[in-house]
Amino acid sequence: MEMKSNAAKGKKLHSKNAAMIASYGGLIFCIVLFTIVTPLKGESIWSPTKLATLMSDVIVTALMSVGAVFIYALGNLDISIGKQIGLYAAVMVTVGNLTGSLIPGILLCIALSMVIAVINGASGPLLNIIPIIPSVVVMQVLSGIITVIFATLGTRSITLKTIDYSIFKSPVLMLVVLVIEVAVAVFLFNYTAIGKQARMLGANKVSASQSGVSTVKVRVLCYIIAGICFVVAAIFQMGYTGSASDSTGTGFEMNIMVALILGGMPISGGMRSRISAAVVGAFTFSLLDVGLPMVGLPTRMTFIVKAIVFLVVVLITSRSKKSNVLPK
Repeated sequence: MEMKSNAAKGKKLHSKNAAMIASYGGLIFCIVLFTIVTPLKGESIWSPTKLATLMSDVIVTALMSVGAVFIYALGNLDISIGKQIGLYAAVMVTVGNLTGSLIPGILLCIALSMVIAVINGASGPLLNIIPIIPSVVVMQVLSGIITVIFATLGTRSITLKTIDYSIFKSPVLMLVVLVIEVAVAVFLFNYTAIGKQARMLGANKVSASQSGVSTVKVRVLCYIIAGICFVVAAIFQMGYTGSASDSTGTGFEMNIMVALILGGMPISGGMRSRISAAVVGAFTFSLLDVGLPMVGLPTRMTFIVKAIVFLVVVLITSRSKKSNVLPK
């Protein structure tokens, strides 16, 4: 009887930690695979050149994903993230060229991110509409604004002219900024009311509301935190090349979704949400992005491999235990 009880507990524990096991297992597998195989193909993925490429790929995805955890924990999706990054990058370059400093542009972008956060966070519950709808509207509006900016400038790409942006290419700076953002995010998400209440809303909005959680307040705060993370990500996206274009940020919202799910983040949010999913997923996603072409896989095949990996992880991490189907 006791053996059955222990077996049941072991099975329950394994089921509970399946997402974490799958995500960390996937990351470790990628590290081992590319460490062994890439040198045989001519260049190690850990060579200075490739490591710099990997870090530049990781940093933007990870910084965005860390912020997006606060939104996903609510059980929400924000598909305006890519356009937000594009707008912030364009504003920073434009204002930087006008003022000779990046600081005014960064402050302006933070202010813009808060406005967007209020719209995305408050519109759903106040207007009683599906949370993703405001982000669709915001995405379209931002797309129009970006188009107007570049049409007014008469070009599809703008470059920093008088500001030295080489510092943003430093792997050390990238790592330091990522560690700081992760540390702050972990503190807010795990040790303050905002993180706990965000997970409560994601788990069960009705119960959370009945427990006294303010839906609008928590949602807006989560979107504000995420928005600031998006601005930081935009700084490195813009700073790595010292430029912005009308296509900057395109598809980033899907990259975030893939990275978070690869990291074991449940699609439905709730109590199993965690910041580590953003970091693990971003590194796994970037390792696949950089490593697959290095082992000789054609570009068209890399998308297929990433899709297969993504599908496997989704089936492991996001399957509903009760109905045995993927959650809505």
